[in-house]
Amino acid sequence: MFFRIIALCVCALLVGCSDEEGVGSIIQPEEDFLHSYSNGLEVGTSTIKSDSVLSKSESLLLGRYVDAKFGEIKAEFLTQLDARLGGGIVLPDTTVVAANSGISGILNSMLQSVDEKFGLIKSVYSPSNLTVDSVVYIIQYGSDFMGDSTSLQALSVYELTKELTNQHYYTDVDVSKYCDKSNLLGATSFQVKNSREIRIPLKTELGEKLISIYNPSSDVKTQEDFNSFFNGVYVSHSFNSGTILNVLVSGILVYYSFDAKISTSYDGRDTVLTSSQIEDRYSINPLVSSIFLSANKAVQRVNAIQHSDLESVYEDLQTDTLTYVFTPSGFYTSVSIPFKSMMDSIRLNAEDTSKVMFNSVKLRFYYAKKYWDTDLLQSANMLLIDKKEVESFFYENKQPDGITSFVSSMDTTAKAYIFNITAATQEKIFGGGAYGDDLVLVPVVKTSVNGNIYYRQQLWLTTALLYRDNVLNKEKRPRLDMVYTKRE
Repeated sequence: MFFRIIALCVCALLVGCSDEEGVGSIIQPEEDFLHSYSNGLEVGTSTIKSDSVLSKSESLLLGRYVDAKFGEIKAEFLTQLDARLGGGIVLPDTTVVAANSGISGILNSMLQSVDEKFGLIKSVYSPSNLTVDSVVYIIQYGSDFMGDSTSLQALSVYELTKELTNQHYYTDVDVSKYCDKSNLLGATSFQVKNSREIRIPLKTELGEKLISIYNPSSDVKTQEDFNSFFNGVYVSHSFNSGTILNVLVSGILVYYSFDAKISTSYDGRDTVLTSSQIEDRYSINPLVSSIFLSANKAVQRVNAIQHSDLESVYEDLQTDTLTYVFTPSGFYTSVSIPFKSMMDSIRLNAEDTSKVMFNSVKLRFYYAKKYWDTDLLQSANMLLIDKKEVESFFYENKQPDGITSFVSSMDTTAKAYIFNITAATQEKIFGGGAYGDDLVLVPVVKTSVNGNIYYRQQLWLTTALLYRDNVLNKEKRPRLDMVYTKRE
């Protein structure tokens, strides 16, 4: 009897709380039901030429190298020199320094190496008769050179006949517009195996011309004045092939000597001697110094890259089952995202695309793991960007925004470059200004400054061999994978 009463009470409650829309609609409105879908689409790719790129690099390239796949690569450079006029340099430099001071100048213990009875130099003053002893062009490079370290090659240094301006320069720069090779400053041969520095002897008259600007009566007062006074140099590769160098330090080093009075002590007694008196007695002038005019990032520098075989190589690549990325300049991989096919696929499940939310949209480009016909390094980081935006991206030091530009590091586990374009696709489906239809893969260098990540265009010798959309193994084809939900 008790259980019958309880059952009747429950029925009465259910009748009293009836809802014509159904119990489920009280818990969750129908339009908030979510349905998840996933789909994958193949992506079209091809190899395209990038005959030139913006010549903006942390270093300079120099040499000639022949790659089995891409043919001959020749790298030279044009550069201005930093005269350091803003530092108030006065020549000759009579500063007296200790061995551990870290400042350039006349070493205070120099005379002790001539005669142990000398004490420390206290001061050097009343300089005169400055003489240029020698001039050399210095090239220092890292261990990441490309090619044969035993190959004998030659370099020549010419004075520029036209000033480099503050315009955009590209790697296919016409060198003849800035240097007619009428003034050869010096030349030398080298082998990488011998050292990490190349010294090219230059004309002494050049050193005399350069140091004249440090005379107080000189009209050359600023770096701009100096750029007009001395346009700069063209460093040309002039013989043989085998190696390309990554130049870290470059510039003109001028060695000079001068006369002056030297305040010191001898055998414990204070004395003042002239450098000529010391030279007459010991056959050495202690007052020898130098000044370095550097081709650094503060001045205009242009990498000039030539690919003599690029055209014929390009024709051979068109029927390949791989696409290629090749730097410096060389090739990009062109990417065509099938956005219309994406939308058609989505509409099969969601006719009203305004109710679609993407959980994940990823582009995958699988790379061939065996580089059977090239010794070039594989590109570690890749930028995906609209082709027409490449120049402004690097010139304006932009960063990947995840909407119009994307970056991916080489995934060695998946053997692919994987780009997350989820936010961009969501914006694009609603008519926003996301990625365009003419995308390219561009190798970039990843750097960290004060904890912030920056990307610059790769100009060193690298490559990436990517499986194309016509490769027989469908699992290796470039693809777009998406996961999305639809609200009812």
